[in-house]
Amino acid sequence: MKKYGFLVAAILLFLLQEWLLRLTNPVARLPFFPMNDYEITLAIHGTNVFANVFFGNSAVVSAFREEESTSGYVEFGLNWGKATYMHAMLERGDITVNQSLVLGLNIFTLMDTLDSDPSYIWHMGHFEPYAFFYRDRIKNFITGALDNLLQSNFYIRRYESLEKYLYFGMLSDEQMYARLGVLEERFWGMLLSDFENNLMALERIAIFCYENDIRLRVVWMPFNPFSPKPELYERVMEEANRIFDFHGIEVLDLSNGFSRENFFDTGHFNDEFGAGNFTRELIYG
Repeated sequence: MKKYGFLVAAILLFLLQEWLLRLTNPVARLPFFPMNDYEITLAIHGTNVFANVFFGNSAVVSAFREEESTSGYVEFGLNWGKATYMHAMLERGDITVNQSLVLGLNIFTLMDTLDSDPSYIWHMGHFEPYAFFYRDRIKNFITGALDNLLQSNFYIRRYESLEKYLYFGMLSDEQMYARLGVLEERFWGMLLSDFENNLMALERIAIFCYENDIRLRVVWMPFNPFSPKPELYERVMEEANRIFDFHGIEVLDLSNGFSRENFFDTGHFNDEFGAGNFTRELIYG
């Protein structure tokens, strides 16, 4: 009995520790660990509850200046943002939207096979230990601290920047052709089946917003007119628009709405011109 009592006590202690770690989430909140874009957004605002949210991938990060906008929308761009991620955040309660949600979409927001950031909290399994999920950041913190101690250096690195990655300048013609070649090789030969999960997520987001009285709208993010959108891009937009039409969702198509000098590359705005121009264009109430 004593042996089983010890085992039960150990399990209860582990569960209590796990509950406390998930509740306080020290890796995401303490400045000794680098933050991803989701954690940065929450740190900036001090909450995960918002009235109005503008969600998307790095295109939204590069385009929308929350501090200059009078719309009242929170810039919730993630470098690897996808529709499946917004649905997961809404369903799990990782984010609460009370009034209005705008999805800033491009083909990559709907691409199932695109690389991701494994540190996003919704990737954590229900039964996955907290320390195991954050093992990389914890390991880097421990090894860095030990290396400093071995050198009699008691400095602990702090990650206090709350800035997301922005783009500056404009790629040359040669650089643009090189970038387009990479996109052609890696992505433009995909099939519509490579977008199934994210297209389905759009359906689920629409239903969630309807059931929770959230106004849902969509913006197709601009594409650099240096090159026309490929056929796959247009087909994915058509499939998504069918979903929006069915659910009566308002769509603002800005995919062809900006000249080249606003862009850094094919889909990211530069900070000098594009971001300000886009922010002024997007006036949502």
